[in-house]
Amino acid sequence: MTHRSMTKLIKLSNALLTQTKQGRLTWTPTEKLDVFETNFPDYSIRIAHRYVRLLPPTFQHDPAEQTGETINDSYEVEIYNNKGRVIESADSDEMKDEGGPEAENIAEVLEELYELARGQALNTDNALDELLSRLSSAA
Repeated sequence: MTHRSMTKLIKLSNALLTQTKQGRLTWTPTEKLDVFETNFPDYSIRIAHRYVRLLPPTFQHDPAEQTGETINDSYEVEIYNNKGRVIESADSDEMKDEGGPEAENIAEVLEELYELARGQALNTDNALDELLSRLSSAA
């Protein structure tokens, strides 16, 4: 991906977060767990949560000797055209590494976008309200 494309993807991610906060985008679940989608006339955008396994620099080939392994959260944005083909994608680590100063807080932006998209797509607020209502009326 070119630096120019990465910069645009970072700007797009920030705009998606702003529009989602304003209630101007609708996110829906996809066939994949932990992936949510919003649609435009000719494109769709997906936000995904991934766990990235990081091995220490002194990785041992014997699994019994592996120590210091960590798991990090990563968030990925994918843009699809109207034919269902991925035309651009990057994860929070790539954006941060290649995006320059504009990408300083991109991991936080994508995490917040993911959580808002997830909540909307799974109707979390309504589910919690309904459960609280049922529990308070049962008391």
